[in-house]
Amino acid sequence: MYNYFMLVGRICNDIEVQEVAEGKRVVNVRLAVNREFKNINGEYVTDFFSISLWEFLADMANDHFKKGALVGIKGRIGQREITVNEKSIKVPDLIGERIVFFGDAPAQRTEKSSAEVEG
Repeated sequence: MYNYFMLVGRICNDIEVQEVAEGKRVVNVRLAVNREFKNINGEYVTDFFSISLWEFLADMANDHFKKGALVGIKGRIGQREITVNEKSIKVPDLIGERIVFFGDAPAQRTEKSSAEVEG
């Protein structure tokens, strides 16, 4: 079985580190990803994804991400429960595990894995 996503797009929001249970740090990044093809109306469409970056990657995003920056994020898809109209439903949760900076990042292409930090 394989659980993997890879997105390249532009950061849509200002980065804000949040502390959650037990002092864990998380950053929720909104990524705008342009489709490579036109729709039926001849227009390019942009998809928007919310991705959670934890601990070391949250700190890295806080230090190096800025609104409009072009980045690549690889990760896994989890699930979380939300309540809608008093009914609990499961929705996809994108969790970043590696990041790649493009363009004007401190190092042209810096890549670091959360597993590399823990190991």
